[in-house]
Amino acid sequence: MPLPKFLKEPWRPEVAGALIGLVAVLQIIVVRSPWYITGPENQFGGWLFYVLTGGLLNTKEWAYFNPNSPMFVAPAAAPWEPANKEFMIVWGIMLGAMIAKAIEGNWRLRWPANRMVVLLSIIGGLMLGFGARLALGCNVGNFVATIQSLVFSGFVFFLGMAVGTFISTRLIEDFLMEKMHKSKPIRIELGSNVDNRKVLAFALAATLLTTLYWWGLGIWAAIAFLYLGIAYGFFGSKGNVCFTSMLRDGFWSRLAPYGGNARAIAIALAIMITGNLVLKYGFGWQYREFLFPVGVHTFLGGVLFGIGMVLVAGCSFSSAYRSGEGSIPHLIAWFGMVAGMTILSYVWPFFFTTSIYLSPVLHFYDFFGGNVAAGAAAAYSVALFIALVGSWRDGTLQRLVQIPPLKILAPRLHV
Repeated sequence: MPLPKFLKEPWRPEVAGALIGLVAVLQIIVVRSPWYITGPENQFGGWLFYVLTGGLLNTKEWAYFNPNSPMFVAPAAAPWEPANKEFMIVWGIMLGAMIAKAIEGNWRLRWPANRMVVLLSIIGGLMLGFGARLALGCNVGNFVATIQSLVFSGFVFFLGMAVGTFISTRLIEDFLMEKMHKSKPIRIELGSNVDNRKVLAFALAATLLTTLYWWGLGIWAAIAFLYLGIAYGFFGSKGNVCFTSMLRDGFWSRLAPYGGNARAIAIALAIMITGNLVLKYGFGWQYREFLFPVGVHTFLGGVLFGIGMVLVAGCSFSSAYRSGEGSIPHLIAWFGMVAGMTILSYVWPFFFTTSIYLSPVLHFYDFFGGNVAAGAAAAYSVALFIALVGSWRDGTLQRLVQIPPLKILAPRLHV
């Protein structure tokens, strides 16, 4: 029986964003936690560094990974260990994207175009990982998941990402683009023409085997994380949803202004905020919210993460699902991100004692005398602002209201 046509074609990012927002609300119900990615990846990184160095880097004794340390966050653990069952959401994201692209008939290995792409993937990946864990979360865990809960650190991290993406967009468009075109090309044809039916069969088999593994251990939460991840990856791939594009193209790019991903993320965020308000304040639903302290580390981590996003052309979410689509540059960046997180874990005591431990946890409503409605309105305004800027930049808003476009960026400097 042939598959429906809509499964074989790309989707509008706004549609995919809405579905991702609904999955994030479902995650609150099913596993009682918000959507997050980098925490389990960091645990994986700690384990990977330990194994690759034969224990020479005893990551398990680092304060970040050591349960006996007062600065302990989570243990270093392999993806198949119960202590890191949440990693299944990452594995699911990769499988979901693989399934989506295989159904379209578009899965293939996509190799780096040149050496500069490889270099930027490594550097950008390291910055993504270091910045994410410095801020205690990435564009998922410390942006949409915190603003969802009306936690102010998400807004500060967003500001940091905005500054970082501005810096790296200008760097790429004004200085590095010509060098990238002159970089020595990489010509690899391996995996460029594959049978997508076999790819789909592999992804479904991997999903089944992973399910049976955790079923045998009786850890149902891991199975839930797996299928939530598959949904995120499938929808993200179908709509090409990308937080990098939200800022780079929606806010800063002079060459290709585009607001589709800004609208997609804004829609997802609005749905997530609404889900939190209904579940928590309407039904009294309790879940593990990310109450991250906000301080210098939040903004600095956001800036580093933002720079890395543009260098990689992907965030923690899109780097994972595009790896599942067969993108080798994003797979390189993903491993670089894991390495960056592990490096941060080594110097964790310094940042913990100088900023994180000393910083307060703030909610949006704390600025309005504890008024939750006002705090929620402030959170919604972040989503609205993102959608409006992206829609203005690509002309969507002008077409709706029929007013001339306004340039909001300074003219390009020629050096």
